This record gives sequence, C-alpha cells and structure tokens, in this order.
Amino acid sequence: MSTASSADESDASRSLSYVSKKRKGAKVESTSAPKRQSQHIASQSSDLTVATSQLRLSSSLSSSYDLNNPVVSDTSTNIVSNVNTDTNMDINVEDTDTNMEKEANEKEKEWWAGKGSLGSLDIDEERLPLILARDVKYNNFITRIEKIKARRYFDYRNGTITIIELPTGEHEVTHSEFSHLFMSAFNNATPQDGVRDWGAKSLYTNLPSNEYEEPDACFVPRRLLDPLNPAPNPCDRNGSPWPTIIFEVASSETLQHVTDKINDYWLAPNRCEDIIVIKIGSWRGRRRNNQTRRPLRRLRCLKFCRTATLQQNPNAITFNAVEEIEFGSVYGNGRESQFCTGPHMKWLTIDRDCIYAGCPQPPQLPNLSSVISSVPFRPPQFPYPLQRPGVAIDLYDIQQVIFEAMGPN
Repeated sequence: MSTASSADESDASRSLSYVSKKRKGAKVESTSAPKRQSQHIASQSSDLTVATSQLRLSSSLSSSYDLNNPVVSDTSTNIVSNVNTDTNMDINVEDTDTNMEKEANEKEKEWWAGKGSLGSLDIDEERLPLILARDVKYNNFITRIEKIKARRYFDYRNGTITIIELPTGEHEVTHSEFSHLFMSAFNNATPQDGVRDWGAKSLYTNLPSNEYEEPDACFVPRRLLDPLNPAPNPCDRNGSPWPTIIFEVASSETLQHVTDKINDYWLAPNRCEDIIVIKIGSWRGRRRNNQTRRPLRRLRCLKFCRTATLQQNPNAITFNAVEEIEFGSVYGNGRESQFCTGPHMKWLTIDRDCIYAGCPQPPQLPNLSSVISSVPFRPPQFPYPLQRPGVAIDLYDIQQVIFEAMGPN
C-alpha cells in the first residue's frame, strides 16, 4: 500500500474519534481502535459503488445503527484519478473541532458593552469562539442579544458570553437551502399532514427563568399544532409544542459545543426527535484544485436521533451522532476526495416517524416517501435512498450552495 493510502486510512480512523468523547471535555477515545471491518466504510472504486454502499446505511431508524460503531460514510482510502498532485498531499488541516476559546480585545469588549449591531463587529471568523464578557447577569445578556436579534450566534454559560458563529454567506445559505429542500418534500401533502418551517425560533428551555436557545431552523408537523389546547410540554409562553426536527449549521462553532447543546437542551425528554448538523470545515489558505478551481473544504452532515439511540440503549442519557456523512471535497487530512462530485452520491434521510413523532395518529401516518434533488432521480438507475417512508435530501445540492457562497477567489 502506498504512503498516501496509509495516510488516508489513518485519517479515517481519526475522523470518528469525537463521537466517543465523554461529555464536558473528557479524553477522546477513537471508535476505530481496534479497527473493525464492520464499520461499513465504502470503497471508492466507482461512483456507483460509493453511492450504493452509502445509501444502504442511510435509513433513519434502521436496525443497522450501532451506537458503539456509528455509521461514517466514505472516509476510507482515497483512490485518486485525474487529480492535481498538489491537492493530493497530506497537510495540517486545522479544523474547528478543538478550537480553544480566546479572549476578545478591548475594542471587541467595548462593542459588547455598547449598542452596536452584529454587522458593526469586525471579527475574523478564524478567531472564533471568542469570549466577549464575563460575570454578566443573564437578564442583561438577553436584553443586549434581543436588540440585535442574534441569540443563535452567542453562548451564555455561568455569566460568560462567547460569540460562537457569524452570519457568513456559507452559514446562511446552508440553512436556507436545507429548509427549502426539506419543505419541498411536503408540497403534495394534505393540509393536516403538512409541516411548518419555524426558522430560528426561540425555544425556551426554562420558562420561569426566561432561558432559551435558537437553532438555525426547526420544523413542526401541523398535527401537533392545536390552537385550542396548549402543549403539555411547551417550547414558549404561547403553549406551542416543541419542533420534531432541528437543523443547525456549525462553522466556527465546535462539534463538542453543538453536541453539548443537543444533549443539554434539544434532546431532553419530551422535546425534539432528530437534530441535523452540517459542520463546515475551516478554509484556511483558501485551497482549490489548481486545474478545476474546485474549492477544497471538508463538509460533514451528522444526524442525532433520540429514538434510534434509545432503541440501542433504553437507558441512554447522552446522545451522540448515529450517522456521519462526508460530502465535501477533502478528507480530514486535507487530501482531495472524489466521494461527492455530482448529484445522487450522498443522501441524508429523515424518517417519517421522526418527523411526525408525538402526533395524534390516524389509522395510518401519511405515506411520505420523498426524494429531493435538483437533478431528477430515476430509479432503478440509482439505488433508492429510502428504506422506510421519509425524506431523502441530496447533499450535493447543499455542497454546491456552500461552494457558490465562498466566491470565485
């Protein structure tokens, strides 16, 4: 085996290490040690082989989920063809999974203490997460945040205020495109089976203390919306039910921070069912393929599912990703990849029963089977991505809007 192939295999082992972290900064243990063939990491000998293997693993509540061996798609040995050799070398790619919080400078601290909008805060995204203030009362934090309408970009923990994200083009188009694709699946649904897009709604995690978090997008089935009776476990003061699906984009925000937020708030009992996270890797150096000008950036989609986790372990109190899908243009070690170079190669599936979790059920839930892609999907030309009723989203579409937002330079 070549040195290059060995490097990719090593990176594949490292790429899963974060999902076996214990909460709150415990030491990382790789889930790939010892290496197991049962990880189902797909060979990339052909596009069809890659797609077939990945799609076989995508059904949301499949019994193939093994929380001791989470599904990871295509982080295996890179068989490269027609790739500029300058992009096929191991490099030190700094991702934001382990970014340490930094202290803001005086000018940035003055911005927090003042009345400026988020747009007036001149910060390089590469410096995030950034601590802006300490020993701040929660009510003062909320007052400042609500004036600039930016709760989802900030974290408040024990009086410390940290800015974790910025509304960059890549961040904004990602949740916009996901919402468009997901909602397209219900275009032909009956009114009672429709889904509402609540966007970045304030979800109250503690109503008496006025504490709330905001995801980038969230969705609730109309079957849960009862204008006459408040939900038994409401997410706001209006008595609204919790959404069943949450979508979050993490660019400068670390995966550990997202996972903590998911466990502390969103997947607590009687709240959400599925959390979908798109992790946009760092683009330091603004690397591109020298021949095609294709951006070289790591993109991952992670799915957290409460039901799938509890099916594996009824006593689970911590929820890690049940599926991780690589759909960018590089591996974790920076080498250019070919596993998502066109439509229908990478799919995210969301199970119907998760979307409609908690709904008053008629004799049968709506028979929802929707495959969403910008390019017509014609089975049996490609493997069908849904093994159960639900929604399948072509991640190539999300990859492309991210790359477009990055610009030509």
